[in-house]
Amino acid sequence: MQTIGTPLQIPELNLSPEQQSGVQLSADMQQTLALLTAFWRNERVVLRASPSGALMVTAAQLKDVYHVTGVGANDTYQGSNHKCSEVLVMGHPDNTGKVWVRSHAVATVNNAWPLGAGEVIDVTIINLNMLHALIVVDGEKLIVAYAE
Repeated sequence: MQTIGTPLQIPELNLSPEQQSGVQLSADMQQTLALLTAFWRNERVVLRASPSGALMVTAAQLKDVYHVTGVGANDTYQGSNHKCSEVLVMGHPDNTGKVWVRSHAVATVNNAWPLGAGEVIDVTIINLNMLHALIVVDGEKLIVAYAE
């Protein structure tokens, strides 16, 4: 068995009594911990799983929500330069026409995802400037919520 020289202080493991020195771990336990531990803000974080072994994950924290209003018929939109990890895009509930959305290229009715009133699509991108939309009807809105 290997001994970990660094004290293993992870409260989520509920080690009693709390280990003050190296912990002896079997090879299979070392592999399990290596696979189920993440690193965030200079700390080890234990990842959780369901009883059946499915890894529990959640979306990143919401950074901001904003509305984009189309100016004129067939108004194109490109997001601003903001880092992000996930974007929810919704056709405003009061819209009468479609809003077309895609990433990495100018959105058209032939290459983008159509969103009717209240419909939502989740897009994974690293910067909002990768988000493109076509707002077909003058004055209609696109709602954008993004996480970092």
